[in-house]
Amino acid sequence: MLKFLHTADLHLGKLFHDQNLEEDQKFMLRALAGILSDPSYKALIIAGDVYDRSIPSPGAMDLFGSFLGDVKARNPNLIVMVIPGNHDSPLRLGYGRELFSPMGVKINSNPDDCCNPVIVGEGDEGCAFFLLPFLNPGSFMGKDGAPIHSQEKLAVLAAKKLEDARLECKKKGINHSVLLAHLFASGGKESESERIFLGNAEQVNMGIFSGFDYAALGHLHRYQKAGKNGWYSGSPLAYSFGEAGTDKVFLSVELGEAGPKVTPVPIEPLRKVSRLEGAFDWLQGEALHDPEIQKIKNDYLEINLTDKEIKVNAMAFLKSNYPYILNINQKTAFDSVKRGNNEAFEAALPSGERRDTAGDFAVFLEELYGGTDEQKLSLFKELLAEAEAAEIKA
Repeated sequence: MLKFLHTADLHLGKLFHDQNLEEDQKFMLRALAGILSDPSYKALIIAGDVYDRSIPSPGAMDLFGSFLGDVKARNPNLIVMVIPGNHDSPLRLGYGRELFSPMGVKINSNPDDCCNPVIVGEGDEGCAFFLLPFLNPGSFMGKDGAPIHSQEKLAVLAAKKLEDARLECKKKGINHSVLLAHLFASGGKESESERIFLGNAEQVNMGIFSGFDYAALGHLHRYQKAGKNGWYSGSPLAYSFGEAGTDKVFLSVELGEAGPKVTPVPIEPLRKVSRLEGAFDWLQGEALHDPEIQKIKNDYLEINLTDKEIKVNAMAFLKSNYPYILNINQKTAFDSVKRGNNEAFEAALPSGERRDTAGDFAVFLEELYGGTDEQKLSLFKELLAEAEAAEIKA
């Protein structure tokens, strides 16, 4: 039985609300290397978005290089397989791949090489891993020689090529096959932190890859199943407050005659991502004695203030007790101020007068100058009439 670990969407070098996550990512990678020190793991899959940017920061590159060195030192026979995602530069991620390949680090950044499998294991445990990078528009050409732009059409063409290659492996006695891909599977549930593709033409029906025992997917940041044989490991860290309270995992996969056995391996982050709601005074007083609040006060926090008045410098004051606040939402206060302004606006209009654009401008002049300038108001009405006439003609 062949055993491997699946992860994706590391987004090394990412800033979360301007917070540098290097220490968090280093902590996570150290935990991953620790898991892979178990020699029963024969391979590690990283299904795209190794970096957060196409031009990764020096710190991000150092993180990944150090991780590869660490994991290979712990488990020298481990095969590491990597593909670029939509955030990665294929050329930069693929730099040195010919040198790294004999060392057991297999990086495929070229879509044309997706049908050249990496063979792991022997005999009944033998498995062909096919590495399909993220398909940028123009990755393949159509029959007419024109570049294909749709993710869906690119994936269909890749699937036909991959199926032929998979069947060739089967003829050679390699019965198991795994696909690595970075794509948006139809029906997948996204979160706030992905770079989402727009339109159904950018989503891929996983049925086209049904011949594989397991499809190791990247792109969506929530751990989830996709189709009959596809799995998203999700990102190993929460990269948006919409993921607060979401379990983050690596996927441990065992391939056998009965099909893949998929086991989530929980990830304990350096700091969790949480949301907190309450009034400013409560957060600075009573909440500090609440055991539930104590559990999350050192998390990366988004705080929703329920006060009806805007609290100036709220972040600075609250950070003394909640040191890792990254975002404060004062929507309740802003809505209250907006309602008050609208009521004052209406009250300033002459009794019974319909509120219109010119009326709004008259109130604006009143607020700005303490009185209505008839010349400015007259000029505004002329310009407004011209604009409305031009809009009608258009």
